Amino acid sequence: MTRMWCLPTEILCDDHLRGEHAEHHQLVGTIRNHPHGEAIAEGHAEKGNIDTTRLEERHARLAAEMERRDMNHDSPLACDGPTYGAGAIDLEMNRTDLLDRCEDCAARARKHSRSQ
Repeated sequence: MTRMWCLPTEILCDDHLRGEHAEHHQLVGTIRNHPHGEAIAEGHAEKGNIDTTRLEERHARLAAEMERRDMNHDSPLACDGPTYGAGAIDLEMNRTDLLDRCEDCAARARKHSRSQ
């Protein structure tokens, strides 16, 4: 499933950070290159999993966090502004889902909340 967590990048474990980053590239490729790309994106948007208007800004945050963690990031997003405006992210649902499924992210979230 394509998903934009859109949660603070600091709480994402390395796997979820790299995974969300990869899904941004996949989503842009689908929208731009697949004959039914906008319909596919719309399906994910209706489920609250993506917000295509936030792709560039979110990708920049993910890339910055990857670099902060000394991960190699050499993949600019092939997007010249929003190509398609669809979706809305349910941040509370995403937070609950992520922290229930990933103990590493849950631990990072606890540490992040204590540091603020």
